[in-house]
Amino acid sequence: MSRFVKACAAVTLVGLFLSSAAPAAGVFNAFGGSYRGTGRIFDVNGKSESLTCRSSNAPSQDGIALSLSLVCASDSYRVDFHSDLYTDGQNLHGNWEEKTRSATGDVSGTIQPSQIDATATAPGFSANIVIRVEKGGRLQIALNAQGTSINKVEVTMKK
Repeated sequence: MSRFVKACAAVTLVGLFLSSAAPAAGVFNAFGGSYRGTGRIFDVNGKSESLTCRSSNAPSQDGIALSLSLVCASDSYRVDFHSDLYTDGQNLHGNWEEKTRSATGDVSGTIQPSQIDATATAPGFSANIVIRVEKGGRLQIALNAQGTSINKVEVTMKK
């Protein structure tokens, strides 16, 4: 009986070790991948233009960090947005950079299994951002900004 108990204990310990060593599925995993699509950009004067966009999003192995890149272009605008986000599973924080305008700032918000609700801020600027993953590999991004000539961006992309 003693050998049996020791064998069971050993199997249990190995099982616990293997399950803890496996990467946990984090909330950012659903957002990972490469996407392409179109959208519209709106300025404060009501002018809008079509956009062509691509996004490359890389979650960390444990799914609690996300490197997000969104590049969009139209005839008059170019947006080259990058962000590094971190989460505790519910709240998120991080930083962002818009390369064509040499702007940087902070990001904070919340995350659900298929949606990020965030606010990006910098001196004199703020934007509400919603990023949603939908069935079929679709990624939707909506940005409403204050403090800039561009006040709204809406994009739909597919993997």
